[in-house]
Amino acid sequence: MRSNFLRLNSRDLFKGFIVTVICAFITGVYQLIANGFTFNWITLKPVVIAALGSGISYLTKNLLTNSDGEFMTWDKRKIASQDGKEIL
Repeated sequence: MRSNFLRLNSRDLFKGFIVTVICAFITGVYQLIANGFTFNWITLKPVVIAALGSGISYLTKNLLTNSDGEFMTWDKRKIASQDGKEIL
């Protein structure tokens, strides 16, 4: 089940971690190739910044999406009337 609007669950955190790892890997490979396979802070700093940025943006998107996948809208709660019909 998806998480509600303004809520994160463990599945969101796990997927955010996966996005961060993939971004770090791709950025790291690019930085190593671009800098002649030297490994130092100048090479590592863009990798860390890109990985953190991608993870934070993914979690922010999930935080602002409701359980129906609608962005920036509250979840619709179903309320049953006295005759048994559901009212949104």
